[in-house]
Amino acid sequence: MKKLLFCTQSYITGGGGVASYAHDFVNAFNDQLDISVITSDKYEKQQEDTVDIYHINGGNYSVDNAVRLLSLIDELKPDVIINSSFPLIALVSPYISNEIKIISVSHFVDGILSWYAGFNAQYTDRIISLSSYGKVYLEKKFHIADNEKVKVVFNFMPEIAPRYEQKENRKVLKIVYPGGCSYAKSAEVVCLALKRLLKTNLDFEFYWLGNTKIAGGGSNHFRTRHVEDCLPSDDRIKHIGPVPREESKELLSDANIFLLPSRGEGFPITLIEAMRSGCIVIVSDAHHGSLDVIRDGENGLVVRQGKSGDIVKKIAEVASQHEKYKYLYAASYMYYKEHLTQETWKNKMRDLIAMDASHESRLPKFDASSFKKDSKRLKRMLKSYWVKDRLHQLYHFLTFRWIRYCC
Repeated sequence: MKKLLFCTQSYITGGGGVASYAHDFVNAFNDQLDISVITSDKYEKQQEDTVDIYHINGGNYSVDNAVRLLSLIDELKPDVIINSSFPLIALVSPYISNEIKIISVSHFVDGILSWYAGFNAQYTDRIISLSSYGKVYLEKKFHIADNEKVKVVFNFMPEIAPRYEQKENRKVLKIVYPGGCSYAKSAEVVCLALKRLLKTNLDFEFYWLGNTKIAGGGSNHFRTRHVEDCLPSDDRIKHIGPVPREESKELLSDANIFLLPSRGEGFPITLIEAMRSGCIVIVSDAHHGSLDVIRDGENGLVVRQGKSGDIVKKIAEVASQHEKYKYLYAASYMYYKEHLTQETWKNKMRDLIAMDASHESRLPKFDASSFKKDSKRLKRMLKSYWVKDRLHQLYHFLTFRWIRYCC
């Protein structure tokens, strides 16, 4: 049985798609591969876990930490390493045995999570992009000339019994937005749209899933600390805030309308969790993973990115002319059935794992000087991301307060 070492930024679910991806990967291949997991967080092994768990901070770029990671790899002797948002693997990849294949996963179309996958790409055998837009970005950003280096593999979810026939007959539609307070998922646009929807007489149930803390919300000097502070008290809001993953899956599977008008995205697992039961999908026209699979009017609906008015108009149409849009339930389910099942994903991953090695010859031993140079280069990239992220937070800080007091 082949040995696989899965390195992940997080293994504690509930905080984002990286941890969910790790668990889904392990569960899918645990009976076919001898898997060990290295995680950066403080995940404690559970009784139901059948894999060995190791803890190394993938964001610690010290020489000592790099040597510790390389020593553990030598001890475990994997055939394949998966780098899932674990930057230290990218930094030490020049010093890993040539016999070990490295497959990196880019969890976002661009930015920091794609950099963790694309850095030192010449020493990586394959890079998985969750969208076609991400593939184009990675090839341009890291000057990857080999068209076979970056492979597009969409996320997946195991099958469940579809429910769309019972959802089609509801008079009160359930709308689920699973984006928390994320800038990438256009939280402020959704908040403004919801506030405007609540001013209408439309009858619906709205579920806002995920963290709702606004930038600057930790300060007692500001009264607008969470998304819910921007919204009126209304019985149509059924839940706002985080929920356990199993409850989130249930809400998404039971959704009439799945709303995620992201401005940036890898390929959201929540989208598949909704489509596998049959739902009406509403996404934005920004270049991200959702747009790879959703075709406006065919298996979902596409609105202009950043336009809250478009969201309000589209939801109002679906709610008031539900009969006209019922075909989308079956259409979204059929797309999932044909392209996004676990078996489809596993077949593609098996092919990647079985592929011949395809990387530049790695160095015979660790070079601390070269490692430090690479670390500095990655840190400079991350610094530029930090500045951009702070500007996004400032935008959210101002916009949510404008929504509360001016809309």
